[in-house]
Amino acid sequence: MLVAGLDVGGSSVKAWVAELDRPGVLAQAGRPLDIVRPGPFRAEVDPQVLEAACRAALSEVVARVARPAVDYLGVTVCTLRQGFVLVDGAGAPLGLGILNSDRRGAPYAEVLAGRYGLTGHWPAPELTLPKLLAVRAEEPERWAATARVLFVHDWLLWRMCGEQVTEGSYACAGGMADVARRAWAVELLEETGVGTSRLAPWVEAGTLVGELGEGWGLPATLPVIAGSGDTQLAAMSAGGLGDGVITVVAGSSTPVQVATTEPVEDPLGRPWVSTHARRGLWAAEGNAGYPGTTQGWWDALTGPAATTQPQLPGDLIAVTAPPYWSRETWEHKPPVSLVGLRPDSTAQDVRAALAHAHAFSVRGNIDDLERALGRPATAIVVTGGGAQDGVLPALLAAVLGRDVHCGSSATAAAGVTLVATALGAHAHPPGLPEQVVPAGDPTIWQSAYERWVATTEALTAAL
Repeated sequence: MLVAGLDVGGSSVKAWVAELDRPGVLAQAGRPLDIVRPGPFRAEVDPQVLEAACRAALSEVVARVARPAVDYLGVTVCTLRQGFVLVDGAGAPLGLGILNSDRRGAPYAEVLAGRYGLTGHWPAPELTLPKLLAVRAEEPERWAATARVLFVHDWLLWRMCGEQVTEGSYACAGGMADVARRAWAVELLEETGVGTSRLAPWVEAGTLVGELGEGWGLPATLPVIAGSGDTQLAAMSAGGLGDGVITVVAGSSTPVQVATTEPVEDPLGRPWVSTHARRGLWAAEGNAGYPGTTQGWWDALTGPAATTQPQLPGDLIAVTAPPYWSRETWEHKPPVSLVGLRPDSTAQDVRAALAHAHAFSVRGNIDDLERALGRPATAIVVTGGGAQDGVLPALLAAVLGRDVHCGSSATAAAGVTLVATALGAHAHPPGLPEQVVPAGDPTIWQSAYERWVATTEALTAAL
């Protein structure tokens, strides 16, 4: 049996088809997305353009697989987390959708101050609740016409099967949930004036939502299954659902997420806490910034690396992200910097320093998640496109002095499991990856890590 899925990011759409109980994907197809930037810190997308890209990518990948319609079990969706679409009473979009990187909520983010114990999130302009308040204040006619707020995931489910629901991890990521209860934060939403009448019913990942309509390249009436947040599904696909397993998802940014059987209660209020892709599990999350983007910038300037073997630490220090995730480090990031650059420094020296900075920032986030957990991680998994050359897993194994599992960058394995579980089919949930980089000697790296932390703190303080 086959499962199909959509994976929507901030710049492109990917569609995939995979088979039950077989690793990897049979085929995949993609389409770029045209992101509209009407002003500073604004990021929007035309919902109809997004839908068309998803239909085209899904139709292409299904045609490429060329299997009978009866072979398909179901279809699911995974998207970026804080983006949303406003629709009227007929379900038609009211203007452009607002994406996760949009920061129009900055003047309204303080509504989340002091709510960490409820929402698991400290105030940030990117969260959905502050952005909804911005729409209400700046576009009152649009807000008055809004019948439903649908996260991008929810919007696609609505277009696919005609049902309006919100999967819980998106509500959490928007700062709109009572995380411990796995429900909408009703009192907070009423206090802020957003209310709950515009919100869709809450469902868990893996819920059967409805039957697929026409025009998606798949058989009509195919079951449509709720997915989950993109980082949650990436972690699940890499075997990261075991209690205390930390998954490092190294892409353009690098979320660092741990699965727990109870929501983390951090007295310092640092990690963001959300529901996970499996009922009864939560996810506590840090983020090692955008070192993958910085590494890509350097490779574009100088060409691909001559070797993927990690170098030992040198005198050159790169700063690309802070050593832990918190409101303070989010609001006051250190400037991306190279310290100790000399006339004889080579392109490879810079590339190595950037790779070290990536590993150091991940280590800091892992240390901080373990502090919040009150115990060591049971395993560490590295996945995502930024880890596929093996440099980051090898560096982490050395810097941490711990074994590191290396997982696939695809979310399809988790999508297959969600669909199979919802429909009562047999599918093995992804386990820890078999590929393991053995622990290195962290004493070689300790002084370099301490210099990096000190440099990062000095640059941040100098702002």
